[in-house]
Amino acid sequence: MLPRGAFYQVIALFAFWTIMPTLWGASWRNNKVDHHGNITENFSASGLRLYISSPRVRFARNETIAFDVALVNEGAYPITMYLHENPLRNFTIIARDAQGRSLNVKEEMYYRFPADFRDPHHTRYTGETYPMRKMIIHAGERYQKHIKLADYIDWDSFSENLKTLRITAHFYPNPLQAERYFLASEGELNLLYDQSREVLREKDNANSAAIEPMQVSAREIVFLMLSAEYTKNWAQYFKYVSLKDIVRDYPEFSRLYAGDTAEDQASALGEFRKYLSGRGAHRLLKFRVLGGESREAGSTAEVRVRARRDVEGFERDYLTTYYLTKREALWQITGIESRLAD
Repeated sequence: MLPRGAFYQVIALFAFWTIMPTLWGASWRNNKVDHHGNITENFSASGLRLYISSPRVRFARNETIAFDVALVNEGAYPITMYLHENPLRNFTIIARDAQGRSLNVKEEMYYRFPADFRDPHHTRYTGETYPMRKMIIHAGERYQKHIKLADYIDWDSFSENLKTLRITAHFYPNPLQAERYFLASEGELNLLYDQSREVLREKDNANSAAIEPMQVSAREIVFLMLSAEYTKNWAQYFKYVSLKDIVRDYPEFSRLYAGDTAEDQASALGEFRKYLSGRGAHRLLKFRVLGGESREAGSTAEVRVRARRDVEGFERDYLTTYYLTKREALWQITGIESRLAD
């Protein structure tokens, strides 16, 4: 038999350890703290800022309206946020016309799991059973994401008379555990949507690479190729590369190209061409051809380039060596070797 006082103490301890986990679990469900116990609503006071920008302000009717959003830690301490596998849960894009009317925002029902809008951060770094990935932004760091407006706005609601767009963004740092709390963008983005104008696309002629240009050096060929990639002029880009050769430097496509039939090889080159055009998750920001480290010897040449690329929202510097072979009067890129710069 326990004394009366000890008995009540046991009952009190049992109630404490039984009820407190429930209350603790309810705390983050009520948007108080996340599952690590960190307060979720104080992102602005911590120095997290959301900026929205675009290198251009005018878009034609047949162009994709796109821009960049950047999360910047302007505070003194690291900030933790959570990227959902569905970007619609983290970012809400608000687009208004000249009269201030807001276009319809895509809801959760428009997200077609799992193929269409699945975030590469989730699929590459997180287990399949949990929909979010924790990311820490240290002081001075930034996370940048390229936004296509049609992925976040109901495109069918666009009016034929729409001419101007005022765009702002909201970011939800913890969309599952603190779904009410968001960070608004600093300022707004003003874009012109010219529905009366169309941009004529340059035809990508597969035989254009056979046109014999003036005599140019291997360095010039690499410069022209990277300039075409930077401007996304793929018709010019594919003039300077030999797909059949450089596909061997990409293991995921070289295995496909190693097929026995010509049909398999043609299909592999077609997929490889699409990959290079889209650049996967990489986007060229700037580059510099290193003249002192380039050399030509007979029908072969090596050209080294230092380039900065956007890789899934993070900027990385690469040192790339391009191997070229002279075929008739034209240098063609037949090999690529790349590594992170020091």
